[in-house]
Amino acid sequence: MEESTKARGESIIKAIGVVKTYDTGRIKVNALRGIDLQINRGEMVAIMGPSGCGKTTLLNCLSGLDVIDSGQVIVEGVDLNTMSDNAKTEHRAGRMGFIFQFYNLLPVLSAVENVELPLLVSGTSAKEARRKAMDALGVVKLVDWASHKPAELSGGQRQRVTIARALVNDPAIVWGDEPTGDLDST
Repeated sequence: MEESTKARGESIIKAIGVVKTYDTGRIKVNALRGIDLQINRGEMVAIMGPSGCGKTTLLNCLSGLDVIDSGQVIVEGVDLNTMSDNAKTEHRAGRMGFIFQFYNLLPVLSAVENVELPLLVSGTSAKEARRKAMDALGVVKLVDWASHKPAELSGGQRQRVTIARALVNDPAIVWGDEPTGDLDST
């Protein structure tokens, strides 16, 4: 069912009692302690707090990038705990976009190749992926930089490539981890 036909207000992400602990070998860090959260379709939510409070961990757990220790994460009606790693990867590639704090652009790929990557992973033809990637670069005003590798771009340009990549597959969910950190204010 297309996004536009789904009811606003319908739950798209639900976390129930989510716990995540990291064991560094020397200490255990209780990053998430029984988090309950519901995000409805069409909502824009910002998680704020001081450095080290678990914002990135929460994003990683809610998106299926990280495995939780206990609790439940339900995304678009599917419990992530019941999905294989491959199924989670396919779901993320087809239904989610990510704007990472540190870009996560592949240094050997050009801007357009980085943007088209999620489309290719989800089975889009190379020709269609290139067209959509160039359109997305147009939205963030980087068409003239399409052939440039990340090292040849400014921090703000890299962040805009990351935004184009996050939006190129018309995702149901866009995750942003400090998405505006390197963008100009104008």
